[in-house]
Amino acid sequence: MAKNLAGPRTDGANPTLPLMTTLSEDDICLHEFTRVGLAHIFRPVSCAMEAVEERLAGVLGEARDPCVREIVDFLLEAPGKRIRPALVVLSAEAASASRADGFGESERVWVDVATAVELIHMASLVHDDLIDAATVRHHRSSINARWGGPVSIALGDYLCSKAFQLATACENPRLLAVLGSGLSAMCEGELVQVYGRRDLDVSESDCLAVAEKKTAALFGACCGVGAVAADADPMTRSALQQFGLHIGIAFQILDDCRDLLSDQQRLGKRPAQDLLAGDATLPVVHLLGYCRREGLEGTGSGGFTLEGIDLARIRELFHLSGGDARIRRLVGSHLSRAKQQLQRLAVSDFAQALARFADCIGATVSMILAR
Repeated sequence: MAKNLAGPRTDGANPTLPLMTTLSEDDICLHEFTRVGLAHIFRPVSCAMEAVEERLAGVLGEARDPCVREIVDFLLEAPGKRIRPALVVLSAEAASASRADGFGESERVWVDVATAVELIHMASLVHDDLIDAATVRHHRSSINARWGGPVSIALGDYLCSKAFQLATACENPRLLAVLGSGLSAMCEGELVQVYGRRDLDVSESDCLAVAEKKTAALFGACCGVGAVAADADPMTRSALQQFGLHIGIAFQILDDCRDLLSDQQRLGKRPAQDLLAGDATLPVVHLLGYCRREGLEGTGSGGFTLEGIDLARIRELFHLSGGDARIRRLVGSHLSRAKQQLQRLAVSDFAQALARFADCIGATVSMILAR
């Protein structure tokens, strides 16, 4: 069953995982949070991830209309990092390793649920690019730039409908409840952020509240549905969902730092989009707080102007703000809390991979902030 799909399981003699794991250069892929580097971390479920790719292609390939096929083929030609489906399968496997009576539901359910969460994530990116008027995604044209806003709206809805078609076919109401709750929170977080654009007079706690809803809620749902699909006990389900919540907050902080501090080649899209759009992310709040304290122009409540200031100067101001030290502490705190949840699971390659993923987030944040 799942043992064959995911690869061999190695249970250690110790009852708990170490709080820190050793990261090789391959794990962080030459200091970048890339698809290749993550594939190394997710190696224990490599076969399952191949099955997810096949399922995605099959589900989206069901479209008979040529125009729909053209669009979904375009999407599949530039796959993302597949973090969310990997979290589903790793959580299901880690939960199964914690069960005294073997496996829960079949591996097909795990793959279908993992595919569903990736479809939801793909839909969110399509809608995000429309909201942000972004023209580039994964080093090429966004759906919005290529086909326009109305197509982007319809495509996002289509992907979500496919996701819930898959999840419903699993015939497990608990899966739908966890997934639906995560999606609802994600949409609410995005709505709060978009509604508050250009209002940059917000606190660090406001930023973290949006991160928890916008990203962390779905990360938590991914780990939670994996545990549900494995028919885990309530303690294991709670531990995995809390793990996902805390790494989701850390991951959103990482994403916000990458947006401000990385270049277009590394990002695959235009940098500093959050700042340009007026989104009050954590690094932006620290940057603007410093500018206000120093009496620099263009940082009032009406927004921040980039006129006459290049990205190198923006990054210099951010580092002068001291925000990098605060962000390191916040990320470290959430990752530590996440890994504490893993102590409640049996030792396995899959729980170890989750711990390594958390360490990879921390290492990547540190490297980006050090540039």
